[in-house]
Amino acid sequence: MMALMREPAFWSAVAAWFALLSSVMVLLAQRRNLLESVRPELVLVDWTRFASGQGAAGYEVIAFKSIKNVGRGVAFDVRVDCSHEVRHRSAVVSESKVVPLLAVNEASNVNGEIVVWWNNVAGTQEVKSLAITLTITCLDSRGLRHVTRYGLSSIGPKLPPGTKTVGAAHQIAPGVALVHRSTATRAPWRTKLERWVWS
Repeated sequence: MMALMREPAFWSAVAAWFALLSSVMVLLAQRRNLLESVRPELVLVDWTRFASGQGAAGYEVIAFKSIKNVGRGVAFDVRVDCSHEVRHRSAVVSESKVVPLLAVNEASNVNGEIVVWWNNVAGTQEVKSLAITLTITCLDSRGLRHVTRYGLSSIGPKLPPGTKTVGAAHQIAPGVALVHRSTATRAPWRTKLERWVWS
């Protein structure tokens, strides 16, 4: 081994290996920067909450006014969905919202409403809790699919004065807290593979 290390060819090979490693790292960094430069980031803003209906037919609405792209790339085929069942009964229903294109720093008024039937949620009549997941999907200019999930926690149907959920810093509407928000990016081939597997 010591004799091999004295050979100039050995050190030339070591230098070539490190040069290759450095080139790969630079390539990966450039690819990451390229993907980030076209990556949209979608947020839901202007949340409210109100009740509608009376008695057994009563329900509550958790609403958001608009969806905004705060990322660095244009979002195509934007879609917002939400559904939730408890014991095979609809507890949460929301009409799907679709925006064909959302430019950088642009907002679209979609007037989304999440309808909550507290009568279909287990718990006491005074206070119940429900986890709600909103899913936002879109494509960027390179065809990558981005999936953003909003995890909400809501309590109801009657809220005592000053009720908070996780804390004032996490409340987006009275009795509604944003528990988590995450975004995952999927390549087109992975989406096609999943559709093929589940079809």
